[in-house]
Order: sequence, then structure tokens, then C-alpha cells
Amino acid sequence: MTFTKKKIPSKIIWIVDIGTYKIRVWICKLKNKELELIWYWEKRQDTDDIILQEYVNIEWICANINKAIEKAEQDSHTQVEDIIINIPFDELFFEHSKINYIRENSEIEIDKKELYKIIQTIESQSIQKHLKNIKQISWYTKENLKLIISGINEIKIDSKKTKALIGKAPREINISLLNIFIPENKYELTQSLARRTGKTIVKIIPSELAITNLFKTKKDIVIIDLWNSHTSIIVKKDYDILWVKKISVGINALIKQIKANHDLRNIEIINSIEEAIYLDEKEEFMKIFKDILIISLEEILWNSLCPSDFFMTWWGSGKFVRNYLKNIDLNQNNLKIAKNISFVSPKIEYLENIDSSKSNLNIYAMMMSTLDFIKKEKDPIEESIIAAVKEIEAR
Repeated sequence: MTFTKKKIPSKIIWIVDIGTYKIRVWICKLKNKELELIWYWEKRQDTDDIILQEYVNIEWICANINKAIEKAEQDSHTQVEDIIINIPFDELFFEHSKINYIRENSEIEIDKKELYKIIQTIESQSIQKHLKNIKQISWYTKENLKLIISGINEIKIDSKKTKALIGKAPREINISLLNIFIPENKYELTQSLARRTGKTIVKIIPSELAITNLFKTKKDIVIIDLWNSHTSIIVKKDYDILWVKKISVGINALIKQIKANHDLRNIEIINSIEEAIYLDEKEEFMKIFKDILIISLEEILWNSLCPSDFFMTWWGSGKFVRNYLKNIDLNQNNLKIAKNISFVSPKIEYLENIDSSKSNLNIYAMMMSTLDFIKKEKDPIEESIIAAVKEIEAR
């Protein structure tokens, strides 16, 4: 028998991050199941183009995306049609479920046909529950929503963790599943961006999902993702994302207040914001931020205990924010926390200083999330999820 050698080409992945302050493009090479960053480029945009996570000037946003992509293509000598994109929308619905499935015949091993039946049943139950939850807190119905991500966090068969079901013969299957929805009109808007840029969006990955992947092994955590014009509050309990709350308060609110009281440019304020100055403005901003944080955590947690481990991202170090939060009692109103806040950081060998690595951290998180999705492409469970979701959406 003879063998023919064939070189397997590396797969090139484009990731586009649309923020209110910058549009960033990075090009990654997939080889040997690892993702390598080979080029990065960013384009600053007018913060008035996106207000409260809404596209105000779509023509300019598309122009900025095109400029960022074109520059990246020229500098890297690489052209790719498919892209993975992040979205800045405030209406983002994270829903999780834990479903128990009892098999009729536990003496027979699970095959592909039964696997699809199991996944289809669990997805149907979960989506029905999730759509009901979303309707209770908003006016959106099934027709108004688009499911952009469906994934399984954990599988247990007869109380034992597993990553596969085919070939197993359990009686009871417990699956923890996450579904992420966005409004249909926002999904269409994203597709419009793709058409205007001449690219195909193969996956939408919210940054809130990406950032939680930095803490895969952490059971409980609160993540505060502080941006220019908004903040995302993410709560993870028992390894599941309970909810993501986006609030329209970002660090730019503080910068505007400082600018109103001091004759300084934005860059001067940004570069000096960690110094022991602007104390009145910081105090006023933090009082508002604290109240919004407590209300948001109450809405997410209801009566359950709030995790005491916190992680905060920001394009600066954000030390004054962390110091303020560490020195207040969050046991207010209906919020309950067992002990004082402890700020933690993910362990990433590539980043020596997490505090000053906001951009690098988000790039790393998006790359790792992208890699996770790529690795799952041929997985039988993932294939069953995709097929089940298509069938459910067609009903």
C-alpha cells in the first residue's frame, strides 16, 4: 500500500469586534488545533455612531468596518470571506436550563439516531421555557427573536460527568444548556453589515460569552465588563451563566463630568484618571454605578446568594472602581452576599499584567471562544444541536 503526502493548509479566521469607541480586526491562523494571532488592526470611530448600543449611523459604521478590514488585508496580504463578529447590542438574552432526560431502555447503547432524539427533546423544552422567560421581561415573542448560540455546558450520565453520549447506556441524562437570543431586527442589521462589507458572518459571539470562557473552571463569579458607553454584568453560578445585564452607563459618563468641570482633553483625563484627583466626580459616578450594580445583581440572582469573587475588565486598570466596591457592603435591599468582594483574575501566560490588558484580554477571550466553536464542528452532539435548532425554528 502506498501513501500520498498532502499538506493540509492552515485555516485563516477573521474576527471583527464592533465597539462604540473602536472597530478592531484581528486575523488568526488555525493549525494543529491551535489559534495563532498573525495580524491585528483597529480603526477608531465616532462614539456618536453608536449610542446606547444602537446603530445611529450605519453608513459610517460600515465604512469604518470596511476600512479596518481593507487595511488589515493590505498589511497582512491575506483575504478571507468569512468572519466571526462581536455585537454591541444592549438587548442580549442569555438563558440557561438544566434538563433531566430519562431513557426508555437503558440496556441499549445510544446511537446517532437516539442522540438526535435526546438533543431535540431537550432543546425543545429549553427553548420553550426560554422564550416564555424572555416574553415575561420584554415584548419579544418567538417571531421577534433569533437564537444565535446554543451550547451544552455540562453532561452527566447517571450522575457522572461525560463529554460524549454515543456508545453509552445510561438510564438518566442531565444536561446543562445555554441559549443566547437577540432580537430578529438586530440580527438582520448584523447581516446587513455583512452584505455591505462583502463578507459572510459565520458566527456571532457576544463578548460577554467570550469573557466568561476565561473562567471555565471557576464555579461562581460576577464579571463586570466596563466599557466606554455601557457596562455588562455577568453572573456565573454552579458553572452556568445565569444572566447578562447590560446597562447604559460606562466610563465615558465619568469622563464627560470631569471634562465639564476641568479644562482638559479626553486623553489627558484618561491618562490621569487613576491619580488621586477628580475625587468629587469619581464619588458621584461610583454612587450611581454602585446603585445600578446592586439593582442589576438583584434582578439576576433573585433570592440566591451573590458570588463574592468578582472580575472587572476595563481599557484602563480601573483600580479606583475596584477599591470603591471592595469597601462597600453589598448586602443591601434584597441582595445577599456572604463575605466581602474579592477581585480575581484569570491565569493567562501570555499576559503579564491583566490590569492594563483590556484589549489584549478581549482578543484572547474571543480567540479562545472561536477555537472552542471550531473544535466542536465535527462533534456528534454539536451536529445534533444544529440540526435540532433548525427543525425547531422551522416549526
